[in-house]
Formats: sequence, structure tokens, C-alpha cells
Amino acid sequence: MNGAATLLTAERISAGYGKITILHDVNLHVEAGEIVGVIGPNGAGKSTAFKTIVGLVRPRRGRVVFNGEDITGLRPDRVLRRGLAYVPQGRIVFPQMTVLENLEMGAYLERDRGRMRAALERVYALFPVLAERRSQRAGTMSGGEQQMVAIARALMTSPRLLLLDEPSLGLSPRFVSLIFDKLVEMKGAGLTLMLVEQNATRALAIADRGYVLELGRNRFEGAGARLLADPDVKRLYLGG
Repeated sequence: MNGAATLLTAERISAGYGKITILHDVNLHVEAGEIVGVIGPNGAGKSTAFKTIVGLVRPRRGRVVFNGEDITGLRPDRVLRRGLAYVPQGRIVFPQMTVLENLEMGAYLERDRGRMRAALERVYALFPVLAERRSQRAGTMSGGEQQMVAIARALMTSPRLLLLDEPSLGLSPRFVSLIFDKLVEMKGAGLTLMLVEQNATRALAIADRGYVLELGRNRFEGAGARLLADPDVKRLYLGG
């Protein structure tokens, strides 16, 4: 990404829960306009890295710089205000609320009605099914549709960077393909994305760059296509 601005840098992040340290000096960075994939086995610390970046976990060491500003340990709502949105794993929606109400919850920081309407139109253009189902309760939708609601809700803030934790987890093959297609479409529309993904082959196939974490440490990094073709990455993480 020659000439692209660095949007996010996580430098030598160490973090964990209680007395257990999960991340050990992890380095990640994202440049504007990229898709960056983070892969690795279960327990590698991928989700913890994302939670540390967005302020849900305080780092014990290291720093997080977003859009030129040190946001280390900042509260999640303050991180969100700066343009860094996060879609946690597990298709978290407000089940009793309609699709539209879920999306409006995503824009709760936005006071300008015109900007909110513009964000809604962008989201409906990306996910037309949500426009058709705007009055349907989110809890009655399929898993794949709920994941669309969760992603769309995060997009309502018009973020500079969107972090997605396991966006394809537990979805049918049809919805897995759809979600990956939508991620590519979002990049085409100018969004910058970083995703943690168990479906490592699919993630690296769409990623400009990728990181492999193992036991809370950086193991490999490089262009998505290069990692996809790397014999060690294939053998250890891609089932090849």
C-alpha cells in the first residue's frame, strides 16, 4: 500500500485477564484502504488483541495509536467516537428490536438527522435485504441475517476502521460466501477493515496483508497471497 497513511498501530501489546497474560509483545498495523486478516489457532490471542485495541481490555504494556492519536486504554465509547468500530463475535443484536431500531442504536452518537439518514442509505445499499426487513424483529432472523444487522449497525457510525471478530463463525456456507463478498465490497467503497477469522484460507484470500498469531505472539506476517502460498503457514494453519 505505497503512500497509504497508517491508520492503526498496536505496538508491543501485552494484555490478559486476571493473572494470566494472553498477549506477549504483539505488533499489528493497518493502512488506510486495506483489508488485514488476523489468523491463528484457538487461544492464540486474536480476540484479546481486538478487545485491547478497542478498550475492552487494558494493555499491561505497549500502546495503541489510531489515526495519529494515542488511544491506549481509552474507554470503548471514546474509541468509537474517534472512528474505530468493532463487531464482536457471536452475532450480537437486540433481538426484540426491529432491524431499523438496531441500526438506529448503532448511530446513537450521531445527532445530525441528515447524516444518520445518509448512513442508513449506505447500509441499505450494501445490504438490500435489511431494507426489505427493516420492520422485522432481529431475533426472528437467520444467523446470517443477524450477522448482517451486526455489521450494518457498526457501519452506522461511518467508521474510519472496522474491526470484525469472526464474522463468518457458525454461518451456513451460503452466508459465509455472502459475508466475504460484502467485506470486499466494503473495501471497494473505501472502508478499511481488519478481521479475526477462523476461516483462515478465505480471510487471506481477500486480505491485502495478514498476521498469524500463535500463543499470544506474532508468528508470521506478510501479504495475504504470500501467506496463503507459504508452505509453513499452509501446513500449520490452513490444513494443507
